[in-house]
Amino acid sequence: MSKVSAVSLALLEDEQLVLLAREGDEEAFVFLVTRCMPMLQRLAGEYRSSQFDCDDLVQEGLLALLSAVRSYRSEKAVAFRTYAYTCVRNRMISSLRQSGTMANDLLVKEDEPYVPAENDQSDPAVMLLRREALEDLRQKLRSLLTPLEYRVLMLYVGAFSYQEIAARLRISVKAVDNALQRLRRKLANSTVF
Repeated sequence: MSKVSAVSLALLEDEQLVLLAREGDEEAFVFLVTRCMPMLQRLAGEYRSSQFDCDDLVQEGLLALLSAVRSYRSEKAVAFRTYAYTCVRNRMISSLRQSGTMANDLLVKEDEPYVPAENDQSDPAVMLLRREALEDLRQKLRSLLTPLEYRVLMLYVGAFSYQEIAARLRISVKAVDNALQRLRRKLANSTVF
């Protein structure tokens, strides 16, 4: 359960949502993912290929976004959305290069920072749609992952170390690692997202 109401989440900056997500606030994390989804889809559309359709690349982007939430440092004076854009873009390009589906020179694009669309966070209709998308994403994650994997994911996103996660959940560090490996495979192979 979120420490902050859905309406309040809509008013928060991305960087504030990152901090809440790191503290284990599931709704903040899902709300942040919902905000970043148009960027993921746009990049996936730009980079899709014969072996990677948009959905595959969006899944890669979700994994990169998860990593971005965990590794973002606000003191670097870079907006989270710009940082996330770079992480997602690099992960998609890396996946395409590893698969050999596109020549490296075709992947070189202008390095422009991501500029979000006009700020529509105060529009009640947009807030309602985001709330519904947030709940949908949470349900998809819960249906795809086991309860343990879901808890491990939320703590991992919260920037807890393997040891801290193990201590909080009273499981071994190896069990944490196994859960993360399983959930990464599930997210990468899922058709749900």
